[in-house]
Amino acid sequence: MTDHLSVAVVIPTHNRRTLLMETLESLAGQSRPPDRVVVVADGCVDDTVEALAGRPDITVITSPGLGAAGARNAGWRTLDADVIAFIDDDCRAEPRWLAELVGQFRAPDVGLVQGTTLPAGEVGPYDRTVRVVRQTGLYESCNIAYRRDALEAVAGMRESFGRGFGQRGGDPATGGGSGFGEDTDLAWRVLRSGWRPEFASGAVVRHAVFPGTPKAMVAEAWRTRLFPFLLSEIPELRTYLPGGRWLFRKQSAIAQMAMGGLIGAVGATLVGRRPYPAILTLPYLLWLSRQTRQPRRAADIAVRDAVTSAALVTGSVQHRTLLL
Repeated sequence: MTDHLSVAVVIPTHNRRTLLMETLESLAGQSRPPDRVVVVADGCVDDTVEALAGRPDITVITSPGLGAAGARNAGWRTLDADVIAFIDDDCRAEPRWLAELVGQFRAPDVGLVQGTTLPAGEVGPYDRTVRVVRQTGLYESCNIAYRRDALEAVAGMRESFGRGFGQRGGDPATGGGSGFGEDTDLAWRVLRSGWRPEFASGAVVRHAVFPGTPKAMVAEAWRTRLFPFLLSEIPELRTYLPGGRWLFRKQSAIAQMAMGGLIGAVGATLVGRRPYPAILTLPYLLWLSRQTRQPRRAADIAVRDAVTSAALVTGSVQHRTLLL
């Protein structure tokens, strides 16, 4: 039985009042209302705090730019609820979100439950959003709930985890100064301490879709250089990799081979030899032709894969952990 479990929701936010209000509106329509809602206004310089004044249903905590991990810790540590649910300020929860999450805590050994995250609208080729429809081992914190005892057992998020890779104000998803992979690190420390995970497919949130640009697409592809770091810290993630234990993408092998072929062909041309290595690009070009018939879209995919290939090699060398 889960009816006796008390549930609180924690929302970290950084200068996104309009989106936050949509998140709070979605929580007000829950079939299983939260017992408490805590908003952690982390380094906010807009009117977020003022907009929440006079809301007895919302507890507001202000923090001085701790970042996502620090803000979440500041939120859950003020609570004594049995279950702490996290949602981001760019997400809207569907009416049965909280009920579906809490329902998975029937077994006493369940320490965390992740829900389904879907885009809130149509996603263009350069747009940024989040889609989670099954367990991938990343345990994104935009839609997840923890038993408080599990959080207490591992002392919550490690606020220093991946901090050197964070951004301030550059990525709307990270808020005010964030690390990288701190939510994944938290989940795996909880699992290593003996708790079990569940996935609640009916616990749906809709993540905002942020317009992107080709430059942003390239920047996001380059960001994959950080994944070897994550694997060095959490080797269990290898069992979830789409292409196998060493491959970040299903097409990683042929993409990396194509990259090597291009480099080899350029080198051969520069020294006056025939560019025979270019033949190594053929498997990737055949794969690409099956993905789309649109030249512009094919070019986007090829550029993204080329940058990702270079990023993964760079990250693998930097962190001494192979991921291609």
